[in-house]
Amino acid sequence: LYFCEDAEFDSGVHARDATGHFYTIVDGMDYSSEATGLAFSPDNKFMYISYQQAGLIFEIKRLDGYPFGAHRLDIKYHAH
Repeated sequence: LYFCEDAEFDSGVHARDATGHFYTIVDGMDYSSEATGLAFSPDNKFMYISYQQAGLIFEIKRLDGYPFGAHRLDIKYHAH
C-alpha cells in the first residue's frame, strides 16, 4: 500500500507491505508543501508525485527495473 503524507514537514510517499513493515519511498524534507497526486503508469514502472504549493511534479523509476509493487524491494525498513 502506497500513500502520501501531507504534513507540513516530512511530507512524501510511504508504503506498508503485507507483513506490516513501514518504509519511505520519497522523503520530501526539502519541501514544506503537501505531497499529493500519487499515481502509477499502467505497467507500474513509473510513480508520479507532486508537491502542491511548490508546483512540482516528479516521475520516479526504480533503479532495479522492477515495477512498483513487485515482491522484491531493496530498501531499509523503519525501526519501531
